[in-house]
Amino acid sequence: MHERARLFYVTVFESEEEIEGVAGLDLNEIRLLCVRPRHQRRGTGRALVEHLRTMVPDILFRDMFVYSSPRAVGFYRACGFHERGQVSFNVLGEPMATVFMSLPLV
Repeated sequence: MHERARLFYVTVFESEEEIEGVAGLDLNEIRLLCVRPRHQRRGTGRALVEHLRTMVPDILFRDMFVYSSPRAVGFYRACGFHERGQVSFNVLGEPMATVFMSLPLV
């Protein structure tokens, strides 16, 4: 687990007043993206995605991907991601619907 944690990257988007959002990347998978509600639709999420994109070595990976909540599909689509299909995960015995989305790096 220690080795795996060394590959996980987390970034924070701060303004002078507060933390506006956070994002996490595991190799080429977005594992975390959260923007405070009052900062949504102001470019914070897009800036975080663009920053994560710079952290993925395109010499190793052809794309960056995310398992998006259905409600966030429009956001990721606006950031250039393409829908690749529905995926359901079992979380504590309950199905959790996601949409697999990818962004070409080259």
